[in-house]
Amino acid sequence: MSKKSLDDPKPFRGGVHFLHHRWSRKKLPELERFLELALSLRKEVENNAMIIVEGQNDAKALEKLGVTVEPFLYSQNSDHIGLFQLARSYSKVIILVDNDKEGWRICKKLVSAFAEKGIRYDLWYRKQFYKIGQGKTLHLEEFSSIIDKHI
Repeated sequence: MSKKSLDDPKPFRGGVHFLHHRWSRKKLPELERFLELALSLRKEVENNAMIIVEGQNDAKALEKLGVTVEPFLYSQNSDHIGLFQLARSYSKVIILVDNDKEGWRICKKLVSAFAEKGIRYDLWYRKQFYKIGQGKTLHLEEFSSIIDKHI
């Protein structure tokens, strides 16, 4: 097996994220980072990305952020075959499940299944939302408090 050179392509998941380059250069205030992330997520949806959340409250939280798309509501009873067929019609799937024990279990299950089926998935937004919450915010629906705190 040959050694990898510096010119070899590096593997990545999720592709390019709008406004990602701005975050790496400077720290933005919490609200500005949150609004930039919401704007970026809306652009992803406009570019044919599918969003998966755990429940109706998460879907309402996305709507409050201005993401006007009907996300796929995932539960243990979800039709997985239907989910995979639906996911194939999108450019990628953005997984936005909660950051609790159940959310991590669901995320791991979805990542494994999507990778096996060759479906592009993206965890970047999930990680960024919870970075903004500094680990204290575990559920997507709790992010409305960040907006309310600054208004």
